[in-house]
Amino acid sequence: MESPECVWTLASERRGEGRGPACGQKVELQNENEPIIPHGVILLIEDDEEDAEVFRLALTQVGSPYRLVTVQFAKDAIKYLCRRGEYENENVYPKPSLIVLDLSLPGMSGLDFLTWARCEAPGTVPPVAVLSYSALEQDRQTTHKLGAKAYFVKSPNLDETVAMIKNLLLLNVPPLPPGEANPNPPKQL
Repeated sequence: MESPECVWTLASERRGEGRGPACGQKVELQNENEPIIPHGVILLIEDDEEDAEVFRLALTQVGSPYRLVTVQFAKDAIKYLCRRGEYENENVYPKPSLIVLDLSLPGMSGLDFLTWARCEAPGTVPPVAVLSYSALEQDRQTTHKLGAKAYFVKSPNLDETVAMIKNLLLLNVPPLPPGEANPNPPKQL
């Protein structure tokens, strides 16, 4: 069953009324050292087909047992999570264990998606890890404030993406010191 916020958001967006009421607080995960993906599906929200393919190849290369479902738009991810339209069948589109989100999406941006997710009832939206070409500290901090579990800087290099995915799957992500010159290592939030 859909949460009232989800229904309101989708209907309001169609009417051009904005994104819903004030949001509650995000619930933190209990144990930061355990993997956040116990089983299941990773939902990748990525509009660039080449970036999505590099992610898929890297996930396969690390031997991940998790199924990857990719959508190109944040609005499609919301429909997926709310079981709307083509995503109604939970057997075909099971609830993801983790969402990997690009920030630069057409239409509804990654930041808009995080704002939507934050408004949902605790436990209804899986943890979100951001994957972006932006190495700006402001983007990392903003996504953290909006509830993202981790922030990774994308690389078109398969080997670097494999290393990032290994960290992503365990969220064993060392923080980068402020002013770090290499933007490709992942950052812990």
